[in-house]
Amino acid sequence: MRFHNALATSAALLLLAGSAGADDAKVQRKIEERLAKSGLDSSADIKVTVKDGHARLDGAVIGYEASYRAERAARKEAADVDNRLAVGAEPRSDAELRQDVERAILGYPYYGVFDSVELGVKDGVVALRGSVVQPWRKDEIEARVASVPGIQAMDSDIRVQGVSFNDERLRRQLYRNIYGSENFVQYSNWAHPPIRIVVEDGKVTLTGTVRSQVEQVMLTHIARSTLAFGVDNKVQVEGARPKEDQKPDTQS
Repeated sequence: MRFHNALATSAALLLLAGSAGADDAKVQRKIEERLAKSGLDSSADIKVTVKDGHARLDGAVIGYEASYRAERAARKEAADVDNRLAVGAEPRSDAELRQDVERAILGYPYYGVFDSVELGVKDGVVALRGSVVQPWRKDEIEARVASVPGIQAMDSDIRVQGVSFNDERLRRQLYRNIYGSENFVQYSNWAHPPIRIVVEDGKVTLTGTVRSQVEQVMLTHIARSTLAFGVDNKVQVEGARPKEDQKPDTQS
């Protein structure tokens, strides 16, 4: 009886292993098909391996955008992706990259006053931090940044703010109270409004820049006069930051 039970168990394990292997092969094939559809199979040297649903990308690509696109394609099929693609790109200074990345973010037509993304660049690696009000804005901002020539890698931690009636109402109230105020109305017609309003679960975070400390204090007073659960005023005064603080956290 024990022999038959052991035999049955072994057979079941073999079936599971065979099934897992078949599933991995299927996922690998789908990823390769997506890479081919994107034209990455001919323009880059990418090897795909899949084990237990986890994909790994090896090889080399020209430009970080190709690496980003390949990883995005793989994530549509695999539970997890280990991107080990080597990126070949013309070296550029961090200052040049920072300028172009900031331009890419600010040039995004849907980057609104309720979105706030900070950026930093070090040794060609771009770090993105902050939050946006729609998930597709996160995806499109990342794609725009990935297309900037010279980037070696991107570390993105852009959150998507929750959607609730109370948060949306608070956003609109803050916008009216800030940009409708005689103290800040001059900013309302700017192509890129300098004061950004982030609302998450009733808590308010203000980011961006103003011209004076008086304006900075006024913003805190306006935000605290609402029904916000808490207010964190991170708005900075132009020219007030020490140079050593300006390394990796440029506010867009």
